[in-house]
Amino acid sequence: MPRSADPLPAPIDAILPPAETGASDGSSDLTRRIERLAEHPAPRVALLDSAIVAAGAERGFLLEHTDDGWDVRVARTFEGEDVLNPLDKVILPLVERAVERGEGFSSSDLTADDCWPSLERQRTPRTRSLRVIPLPDGAGVLYLDHRFQAWESAPDAATLSAVIALLSWVSVREERTRTVERLQEELRRARSEARSRTGAPASGRVGAGDRPSTDGPAIIGDHAEIIEIQQLIDRVAPSDAPVLITGESGTGKELVARAIHARSPRATGPFVSENCGAITESLLESELFGCVKGAYTGADEDRPGLFELASGGTIFLDEIGDTSPGLQKKLLRVLQEGVVRRVGGGDVVPVEVRVLSATNRDLYREVQTGNFREDLFYRLNVINIQLPPLRDRRDDVPLLAEHFLAQLNERSGMEKEISPEWIEALLTHHWPGNIRELQNEVRRSHALSGRVLDPAHLSPRVGGGAKENSTGVSLDSVLDAGSLKDAIENFERQVIEAALRRFRGNRAKVCDSLAIPKTTLYAKIRRYGLE
Repeated sequence: MPRSADPLPAPIDAILPPAETGASDGSSDLTRRIERLAEHPAPRVALLDSAIVAAGAERGFLLEHTDDGWDVRVARTFEGEDVLNPLDKVILPLVERAVERGEGFSSSDLTADDCWPSLERQRTPRTRSLRVIPLPDGAGVLYLDHRFQAWESAPDAATLSAVIALLSWVSVREERTRTVERLQEELRRARSEARSRTGAPASGRVGAGDRPSTDGPAIIGDHAEIIEIQQLIDRVAPSDAPVLITGESGTGKELVARAIHARSPRATGPFVSENCGAITESLLESELFGCVKGAYTGADEDRPGLFELASGGTIFLDEIGDTSPGLQKKLLRVLQEGVVRRVGGGDVVPVEVRVLSATNRDLYREVQTGNFREDLFYRLNVINIQLPPLRDRRDDVPLLAEHFLAQLNERSGMEKEISPEWIEALLTHHWPGNIRELQNEVRRSHALSGRVLDPAHLSPRVGGGAKENSTGVSLDSVLDAGSLKDAIENFERQVIEAALRRFRGNRAKVCDSLAIPKTTLYAKIRRYGLE
């Protein structure tokens, strides 16, 4: 498709009209024009129309993931009409694969692709050419297709990049506006609760009759899933049923285990924790089951294992998915028979202990691949508690940050405060390290800032409050480029440069990620001096 003579196609130019005459510089003019997006009655529709034109597609879809699965927010044809029953027209397996891998998918002839036989067996919509592009900042997925023909030419990469950035900007702007409106009130409430809290969870949206127990460590959060987890802990704590706690690293799995123990009849007994992925198999076996004198070099006395030490209380086995098949067999015996045999010994020792375990792996998939015993999985997974990642509960970020700050203030004797700008910077971050990463950022800011925490003292990966998308490209730096044409080229250069860094110069992966042909990538690399 030939490139338009205008810097942006008509739909974008319509929602970004030139500022009034007399503007002093192109950069401020561009900023004002982009700010008009927030006032447009349907910015996503106009942007999607522009993406269809830029890609030479027949149809375009904007998808987002909800609690009930995938939903289509906007769906349009190249003629500017809405698509009826849009979700039925989308090949969801390819969307899910692109999101899971964090990479775009592109095919000029899907029916000739290696994945097509599998898709055809699933009776997915027949499509000839396709581009699936995950949007920055978790703003959804841009899905462009043509049912009847392959792409006629390379896409207008500059315009498509600008559309992607603006779609993400619209989504982030809407979320940030909602958040900032209630930020001061949230902070005042959180500060008041943090000062009066004595281990009680900050769950102000729970009715008095449904309020979780206040025993044990605080589980901070107002998110619906966190409230459900708090209530589930109250229900399962009185029993001796094994609980498997799953979730990404840093989501607070051990905190949940300690809360279950603290609210159980075993609260006066010991709570013993072991990270099964941190030590070797032979040493882990000795740690868990104990040893007798002379069992191995250095075993100069009989020593009880953690199961014996936890008898009458609770043992927490973290990263249970990292254990070997041999150790899994011995753990199964403990659960079935309630006895352990020390390493090097012949006698069995009875133990009376509740077993809580945790993993960041998909144990069901590990069972299917033969890496984890099926019988042990069902013994451990009597009750499952799945912890959401922090990026899925961003509304809890201010509460958690205030909680950690209150702890640091109490220990240090200081009275440092947070600012809306600091919280806003935290809200823009993706938090791959989850709550543990957030806690470290609060510690860093507390150590480096004055009385009020400054976003400039956040670590570079959080961005110090800069507005960044998932490629690390700052919207502010794009806007500083000057004219609209310069801004688009600046953004395109940064996107390509970030992709080259991400894939360590592998140009085939860069092309696949950005959904552009190699000839276009090579030309852009030469143009922007990125060789």
